[in-house]
Amino acid sequence: MHYVRFLKPPYLDSEGDRNLVKCLITITTDLGESFYPQDVPLAATLRSHDPDGDIFLRRTLPWSQGMRSIPLAFDITNSDVDWPLRVHIGPKNSPFSDHFESQHPGAPPAVISAWSGDIQKAGADSESPRMVERRFTPFSDRIISIWEETGESIARHLWDAGVVLAGFLDRVVSLQEKDLPILERTLVSATYKRLNVLELGCGCGIVGIAMAQTIPDCSVILTDTPEVEEIVTRNISNMNPAISSAVHFQPLNWEAELPLRVRERTLDMIVAADCTYNPDSAQDLVRTIAALVSRSPRAIVIISMKTRHPSEAIFFELLSAANLTQASHSSVALPDDDTPVDIFVYHSHDRPMTREKGDSSVLGKVQ
Repeated sequence: MHYVRFLKPPYLDSEGDRNLVKCLITITTDLGESFYPQDVPLAATLRSHDPDGDIFLRRTLPWSQGMRSIPLAFDITNSDVDWPLRVHIGPKNSPFSDHFESQHPGAPPAVISAWSGDIQKAGADSESPRMVERRFTPFSDRIISIWEETGESIARHLWDAGVVLAGFLDRVVSLQEKDLPILERTLVSATYKRLNVLELGCGCGIVGIAMAQTIPDCSVILTDTPEVEEIVTRNISNMNPAISSAVHFQPLNWEAELPLRVRERTLDMIVAADCTYNPDSAQDLVRTIAALVSRSPRAIVIISMKTRHPSEAIFFELLSAANLTQASHSSVALPDDDTPVDIFVYHSHDRPMTREKGDSSVLGKVQ
């Protein structure tokens, strides 16, 4: 899976008597360690900043195997445009937003498109913010808007395992993924009681926000270090929640005691996506998960990861030592990538197994 990125965010420039909107783009993996390896025609549009606003100019860009970047310029000298402006770039003939899965069931899109921030009419060399918006369409057709930074922060950034998990849970709710009884039973509980979810290491918040937009009566606490609060708050403010669903952010340090707001909450689900890449933090992460499960013994734990190196195996050894049992394992293949995203469901070895109300047949009734 690869992402369109702005190496140079769109900006207004003057060349003699011409006014141009310029940017420099690339297509890379989530880590930025490799470029898209195939030919793909891209469509670039200059448009109003409104979500459904006018398209003023359009261009086609040919991305070829071996490329590292493409410069783009829109000449707006004689164009009647409304400020502020935005640039959208994605595969040619792709929809308004990226669907969680491409033509293959369960598989995400090969190339994720990008929406720039606003370009203000503030004179020459006016540059849009170093942020990019991603838009995803789940089965419910309730578009999910997620902003991420284009700088060096790994915390305020989208990662493959988070995007894939958001799409995977959407498939479960929409009855596209089956034979996951403990996960289905937990999700279906939202039909007769509030579903309480906590996400660890939420980053930009895509998993928790996607759940709250898909599942009615779902309460989500997004947790991470304080540095992500600004971008998470922005993404929460942009969301379109399902009926009676809500999302809140809570700073949480895996090395510290659980915050009071978290300790007082009885959880149904604990979620962590792309949090296992650093083996040095594995012990603190597992300690935090175990502390949450001890307060919510019926909670299930969902781990989504793309294995970056063999040392991540220590995380699972620590989970087992913490009396946590694996209930299921699914693997989602990524386009143009030999490494899949693995999704694990864990629960306490002593989890009470009383029969839940409801029936999985009510899944898919999204409001």
